[in-house]
Amino acid sequence: MDGSESARQAHLLETALTVFTRHGYRKTSIEDIAKAAGISRQGIYLHFKNKDEIFSASIQKSLDDGLQAASKTFDDDRLTLEEKLSRALDERFGRHVGLFHPEASDLVTQCERVLGNAIGKSRSLFQKKLEKAILASSAKKPKGADRRAATIANILCTCGLTWKYSLSSRQEFLEKIRDAIHLCCRDL
Repeated sequence: MDGSESARQAHLLETALTVFTRHGYRKTSIEDIAKAAGISRQGIYLHFKNKDEIFSASIQKSLDDGLQAASKTFDDDRLTLEEKLSRALDERFGRHVGLFHPEASDLVTQCERVLGNAIGKSRSLFQKKLEKAILASSAKKPKGADRRAATIANILCTCGLTWKYSLSSRQEFLEKIRDAIHLCCRDL
């Protein structure tokens, strides 16, 4: 796939995700996605054979993009631990705050049906990266430091996931996640 074709497909998947989060899986049609993306239905069918396929690809792209951006953040040695955690959690959860409409309540069920445990695996991988960053930045590595890093990572992921659905703005998410990080990491 050349660069322009790859860019078109990325645009299509990002648009599809936006439409799914606005209307939910059941109420979204291929026609809705095509209209929003500015292409024909036939153009979608050149890449995807049905709604399940485009749904799966759009969710997977979002997971992969978030994990890739978070990984770059963790590798940036110029950032403090709190900055790394804040940026990584924003990439994973914050960028989705305010996107989920009440009509989209069927997305979790559909994700499980179409993707199986892919979301759980992605969350686990992200959480492991958080743990590693926390442990690497810890000045003291007392007995049980691994367990403490795992607990902090779990708390921060749980907060991020909860706030992703319950808050209305990314700014509010960032303020809350910074407070949570500060509380969790102040003795490291």
